[in-house]
Amino acid sequence: MFDRAVVDSVAFARESGELRATVAVAALARLHDALFNQSGAIAYELAGHVDQEGKPSLRLAFGGELVLRCQRCLGPVRFRFDAVHNFVLVPAGQALSDPADEAEDTEQLHADPKLDVIALVEDEVILGLPMVAGHEEGACAAPSPKAEAGKQESPFNALAALKRQ
Repeated sequence: MFDRAVVDSVAFARESGELRATVAVAALARLHDALFNQSGAIAYELAGHVDQEGKPSLRLAFGGELVLRCQRCLGPVRFRFDAVHNFVLVPAGQALSDPADEAEDTEQLHADPKLDVIALVEDEVILGLPMVAGHEEGACAAPSPKAEAGKQESPFNALAALKRQ
């Protein structure tokens, strides 16, 4: 196993902490169901700061390439991503406000004295995956249904043959 990056989110933000690392895709178990294979790594950078309103905040930048499973042909399809998310830390007991009330580029996150950075990265990667992964139109290796229909004999023909016997 590997050491998980854990930080006190409020102290990290107030001290303008910075953390840069790479995590293997194979270590992100919740992501595995969406993948064709577990190759590759995700690079991330977490930076803490205090915003203009005096609130502790985090900036998470991450990127990499995943090999997803195409939902048409079930083959591999490469998915490249680079993202930046800004979080304002909210005390743990306080309810998060409605996302519509937030600034467009900022989300709220409950402050956590033991924030698992790898879990945060994994959450954000999962949220950024396409709903349905697939190759570009016409690039799939999947056979067309019309071509398959011409090659396969109808199961009713086999039943009719059994009935005649």
